[in-house]
Amino acid sequence: MIINGDNLIIFLIYRGFASRTEILSTKKTKKPKALSHSITRLLRSLGIEEKVKEHQAINEWSRIVGENVSKVTKAQNVVNGILFVKVKNSSWRNELIYMRQEILIKIDKTVGRGIIKEVRFI
Repeated sequence: MIINGDNLIIFLIYRGFASRTEILSTKKTKKPKALSHSITRLLRSLGIEEKVKEHQAINEWSRIVGENVSKVTKAQNVVNGILFVKVKNSSWRNELIYMRQEILIKIDKTVGRGIIKEVRFI
């Protein structure tokens, strides 16, 4: 099944995550809710919101740490809130250990506070 904007809107209405009036409302008095609000409600109700945010940390790793660090590292996976990052050599690993707290703050700003609780360099 191909998901496009129309299919997503129909699905959100059908499953009760957004009302038809929320999406189709043209009244000036009511402020329409962003589609992202309905998607967030859907992810939360399915119990996968946290997993999606964990994968966002992996997907956005290079943007979070910058070009130089991303050349020598690769975010691997997240287990119990711990992000495992593969590092090319021990020199970089030691440097990143010193930068760990700064990196964690950047991750929190990107995916939300408390999603990634620790970063381990392997």
